[in-house]
Amino acid sequence: MEEHDIEVLAEQPWEETLDFLTSDMPAQDIDIALLADRYRSYLSELQEYELSVPAKAIRVCAELLKLKARAIYYQEEEKNEENPMDFEDEAVMEEEAWEEDTTELKVGPDLDMPVKQKPKRRMQIGELKDALRDAVEVNKKREQRQERRMEMDQQFEMGEQDINDKLDSLLGSIRNIVSTETREKVNFEKILEQKDKEEKIEKFKHILHLENDEKVELIQEEFMGDLEIKPENKEGLQENENYVPN
Repeated sequence: MEEHDIEVLAEQPWEETLDFLTSDMPAQDIDIALLADRYRSYLSELQEYELSVPAKAIRVCAELLKLKARAIYYQEEEKNEENPMDFEDEAVMEEEAWEEDTTELKVGPDLDMPVKQKPKRRMQIGELKDALRDAVEVNKKREQRQERRMEMDQQFEMGEQDINDKLDSLLGSIRNIVSTETREKVNFEKILEQKDKEEKIEKFKHILHLENDEKVELIQEEFMGDLEIKPENKEGLQENENYVPN
């Protein structure tokens, strides 16, 4: 493999890095194990020079190491297989016993058994890039799903005191709107600030908490109609001379 400038190599797409690391191999016969070792050394060199290591490069390296491990494992399994000729006498005996058996058996339809693809120690460069590209995309989507789940968990993980503070604040806002507008009820949309999906879900859950505590009543007069909230405790509302209940 030729000498290289690590900084220049670090700026290239991972596909071009593969081309460089396999420049001394036939394009139709890429040694996966050797390439995996070279790619890992390349990432180590990036760290030594304190260069940033792209997340995609880490995914590519992980997939190459997986391919290497599977290929080596399968190669060892093949070496450890017993010689099929050792069973020749046993097979002959079973065949003779089968021929002597007069029991009529109903033969079922042929079954197409799925064939498990053997891991390859060597691949074409184009085939290898396609396989890595697919694997990297799958891993990226998996990581994104995990990140979204963690974000959702963090949003809904709050202590009892935090949720109580939020509920008290929301109830105070509802009472204030009812008192200011001299109404018995307030439209659900009135208590929203950002009006995005996440806020709607959070505020709706809080309203259900308040209703369960019998502090508000959630009203929907028509199916799929507007949601309205009515505070059960109107303390302070009657002091408003302009209060006119609907």
